[in-house]
This record gives sequence, structure tokens and C-alpha cells, in this order.
Amino acid sequence: MRKFVNLGYLTKVNIDNLNSSENPGNLIVLKKVQDSKGNYYVYVSGQALRYYLKETMNQLGMPLTKLDKSGEYIIEASSEEATERYGEILKEHPDLDLLGFMEAVKGAGKMALRRWSPVKVSPMISIYPWKGESDMLTRKKEGQEGGDLVKVEINTFNFMRGTIVMDMDMIGSRVDEMSYEIEPVINEEDKSKRINYLVESIKNLDGGAKKARLLDDLTPKFVVITKQKAGTPIFLNALKVDEEGNINLELLNEILKEFETIIEDYCVGLRSGIFKNEKEIKDNFGDKITSVNDALNKIKSWN
Repeated sequence: MRKFVNLGYLTKVNIDNLNSSENPGNLIVLKKVQDSKGNYYVYVSGQALRYYLKETMNQLGMPLTKLDKSGEYIIEASSEEATERYGEILKEHPDLDLLGFMEAVKGAGKMALRRWSPVKVSPMISIYPWKGESDMLTRKKEGQEGGDLVKVEINTFNFMRGTIVMDMDMIGSRVDEMSYEIEPVINEEDKSKRINYLVESIKNLDGGAKKARLLDDLTPKFVVITKQKAGTPIFLNALKVDEEGNINLELLNEILKEFETIIEDYCVGLRSGIFKNEKEIKDNFGDKITSVNDALNKIKSWN
């Protein structure tokens, strides 16, 4: 039976510009999407979030695969035979094992070596609409007094939500794209180390643009984590916070009941002092609730 971990999370931001868009002139634009009512919501792209995870895993001690001047991975694998090379790459490059890769194989008619990412992320998106706030900075130029004023769009006092789905069987294993057969290529100890790096990076998530002057805390403040038989991202539309700071528990309870046939176990983590209905959250989930970090540690036992 397959094992997947589904993590829905909420974080609370203060003042930041986590993921900039194209910058026309002296304006640094936040990435935003617009709904049918015309409201803009700030988002952090999945690509940026995966980079933050990778960067944090490296800070915690996991080696990353180096890139050459053209942006291609410098891969340590001696074999040219596709199956053997694929296994070597997974053994020697933990970041490529967790987050996937594609390597073009020299020679006409040969398919590229591809690794489906066992770790899939949704973009983070704000709970409340963007209110149009901006910050100002001065960009100095040689020979110019004072410098040019630059406007920086900022996301302020908002909640962000996101989902991460992990294919636990695929970590450290080769997956046949045609038959979907799974063949482990690393031992259980090394696999546990990689899962540990991944979990610790979520607990200590560090990243974002403009950190020199708009540093913010991206660590989860609320998590709901399920062990599932399928990789269905059930929490993508289940995390809502009202204007008073209350998490919508009715919606979460409904999702947990609707998908109980694929949920084998679940836990909830809560950071104190963030959400107004904290007591109601604790009463609702009873013995399933703990601290955020303890809930995330549960993932390690679901390997």
C-alpha cells in the first residue's frame, strides 16, 4: 500500500516582499493574482518555495548539487547506462532525490533522465486581499545627490496558506515511468536522514526576497498533517481564517470526514498566541493536537 504525507499549513507574515514580480522602473512589484471580484491576493510561487526548502536544508547541513556556468547540474555519476546512472544520482545527490531533476542523455534517440519530484508544493497564497501598501527606499547613483526613490510593494499583517505533499515510497527509490514499479536504491537509514532534512527545513523555513531590510518569519503557525493512501492535496481549499483571526474549523472537520477512506492517521499542530479561537481549536482536535514542531516530527515516524 502506498504512503503519502499531506501537509496543509498557515503562516503569519508581518511586513515583507517575499516574491517579487517584474519590476517596471522604480517600482518593485509583489507577485499577485486577482479573483473574480477584483481583489488581489499575494502569492509566493512554487518554484520560490522549493528554493526556500532547498536553501534551508543546505543551512541544516544537507549538501546541494552544484551548478555549472550554464546552469546545468554537475552530477557525480560514472555510468552512462541510464538505469545505473539514475540509481547513482539518487544515491549521491539527496537534493535531486527529494526535488527531482532532468538530465539530457548524450546520443540521438535517447530520452532524458527524469526524476519526478517526490515533494510537491502549492504556491503560498494570502488569506486576506492585498491592501495596496508600499514601502520606499532610495537607490543612490554616482554623482547624484540623494538618489532615486523606489517604491516597494509589501504584504502586511496577513496569513498565507499552502500545501506540501510527499510521496514517502518514492524518496530514495527508482520509479518506472511505464509500470510505476518502485525499487529502493538507498538504505532505510539514509532515507530517514533525507526525510529528517526535509521535515526540519519545513520547521525552520528560511527564505524570501528583500531579506536585508524586509526580514520575515515563514515558519508554519498551524499545520494539519495526514498520512494517506493517495496523494490527493485535500487541504488546498480547506484553510481559511476570518477577519478576526479565527480558523474555520467546520471546513477542516468536513474535509477530514469526506476523505476518511484515504486518511490512515492525522495530527494537528498549533503555535500559541496567533489565532483568536485557540481554545476552540484545541477542544475541537483533542488528543490529535500538539505543538507545530511535534506535529511535524510525526512525519518521521510515517516513513
